[in-house]
Amino acid sequence: MSIIGIYLAAGKSRRMGRNKLALAVGKKTLGSLALDTAIQSTLDTVCIVVNENDELSWLPERMKTHEKCKVVICPGSDEGQSASLRCGIEYARKIGTSAIVILLADQPFITIRMIDEIIACFQEHPNSKYIATAHDGTMKPPILFTRDLFPALLEVRGDQGAREFLHRAAADTGKQLPCHDPRLVFDVDDERDYAVLLSQLE
Repeated sequence: MSIIGIYLAAGKSRRMGRNKLALAVGKKTLGSLALDTAIQSTLDTVCIVVNENDELSWLPERMKTHEKCKVVICPGSDEGQSASLRCGIEYARKIGTSAIVILLADQPFITIRMIDEIIACFQEHPNSKYIATAHDGTMKPPILFTRDLFPALLEVRGDQGAREFLHRAAADTGKQLPCHDPRLVFDVDDERDYAVLLSQLE
């Protein structure tokens, strides 16, 4: 059973006003933090979806050449997150994976355990269509989708992501793993969030 990560890193950082993935977090970059976690998890491969103008300055060389990493360019990323999602799913279909785990490049505090528990839950409940992280009544990434949902996910358009799809079309076909620590699902969208991130690491 092959399970790969789809690392969504093709956003335009409009709310930040600069490339947030390249923001310094100690000696690392914001965009490399969750990716490093994904690489250390039990995912078989991590597909890094980037926009066509990304020079990948935020991506350390060891990750560019890591055996688990595959960079996929998304030419239609201006459309929103759904375009990045479709690029990742097309790659997953091409290599014949059983399921994907959606990961956000701006979620710096996700853990190896979160990813591995999602994968383990799917292995224990193979008839589930999805396994989602749930915090405060809301489903959030990381989220696993089986290949049965790929056709429907490929129909998502605009800036909708996987979470909106779940609430609309597939909420009763999978499982939710509760996350009680808001820090673990925190994402960095603007300068205020970046300041919070740095303060959390002090």
